[in-house]
Amino acid sequence: MKIHQPKNFLMVTISLLVLVGCDNYEFVNTDEYLVVKKDDVREFSDETTWEGLNILSIIKIKYIDGKVQYKIKVSDIDGEPIKETDYFEKFKEGTLLISFRDKDKFELHKLRLEVKKSFTTVMEDNIPTSISSEGSFDFEESKFVKINMVSIGTYGM
Repeated sequence: MKIHQPKNFLMVTISLLVLVGCDNYEFVNTDEYLVVKKDDVREFSDETTWEGLNILSIIKIKYIDGKVQYKIKVSDIDGEPIKETDYFEKFKEGTLLISFRDKDKFELHKLRLEVKKSFTTVMEDNIPTSISSEGSFDFEESKFVKINMVSIGTYGM
């Protein structure tokens, strides 16, 4: 006579451990079986060295309740306080174009931020080292997991 009790108990126990262990993860795009960690902050950077500019842009994004939350920080590549650079007066009159793209470089979303209206000064040791902005926009969760790169360009500078 075979006893199947321990086998069933073991299967139920393993199933529960797997479910409990997956609490920090969620399936976001079931079409492609992508798994994304909850509350994961993704960071992208881009350097702009044309039109007399010499800036490093770092953008952090996170998906919360149907929106992409973003924080972007722009600083001089050489570490100079950005407001003391010779290009800052021209730069603050322009617009940053932020393009969210998939792995094949197709654009998923474009964001335009006017520097003068959108950015505030970041102070470090009482020196205005960089400028930053933050905000959010509506976005589909299935598209968010496809973001593979962020390119940052300029307009009107």
